[in-house]
Amino acid sequence: MIKAYYENSKGEILNLLSYPFLTAEADWFDAEWEDDVGGFIRTVQLDVFGKNEEDVSQNMEQLYRVLGADAEAGKFGKLYVNDTYLPCRIKASKKVTWKSFTVIETELSFTAEKLSWVMVESRSFYPQTEASALEGLNFPFNFLFDFTDARKGTAVWEVDHIGSNDYQMIVYGPCLNPRILINEQIIEVFVTLEKEEYMIIDSRDYTVQKYLVNGTVQNLFHDRALGKSIFEQLPSGLLKINWSGEFGFDLTLFLERREAKW
Repeated sequence: MIKAYYENSKGEILNLLSYPFLTAEADWFDAEWEDDVGGFIRTVQLDVFGKNEEDVSQNMEQLYRVLGADAEAGKFGKLYVNDTYLPCRIKASKKVTWKSFTVIETELSFTAEKLSWVMVESRSFYPQTEASALEGLNFPFNFLFDFTDARKGTAVWEVDHIGSNDYQMIVYGPCLNPRILINEQIIEVFVTLEKEEYMIIDSRDYTVQKYLVNGTVQNLFHDRALGKSIFEQLPSGLLKINWSGEFGFDLTLFLERREAKW
């Protein structure tokens, strides 16, 4: 069953497949691979219902408040379809027909800077005080070769996607100069994180920030390891992850695609 809703920048949600707002037609499953500097438009034909004229008027006002908030503020909300979302905001709301005093057919046009439906996948990697075997490679009987990885701070993650991905990483203290190797990519920042402090690396906006216990935020952009950029997108497929095992971190991948997930 398809799920579809719009969440504005204030966290207000408008369900597009639940009474009184029912989508009759939409092009969110259409894909384009040619970029357009003018942005992209996605259209939703929405029937707005009400028990009577007053009720349908109240529902139209709700539609305006939720969608119009981002347009007025110049911010982007998120159009969710199943497990993906498109950063966008309303561009136009055209009242196509008044079918009766209880149904109004409305054409909604959403504008997006790029046609990238985002699917979010996250994993948590905990401190490893002891060496552990890679999942699926520790057999209960002996081979001539040892398939068990005896090092601590090792993990694998199979990412089922066709392209490379932006990421956000949260590293938790205490730790000194945390360094994480993902396949051939080194993610390293020269910083001391005390207990209850953490650091966030975000490849989408090229930021590295440290969050102290007292609420202070420090910019660590110039404390990152130089050479190959830590902001480079991570590949899909099998990710082999190595670190000291002395600290934990969360890794979130933003998988982008040209059409909403079916």
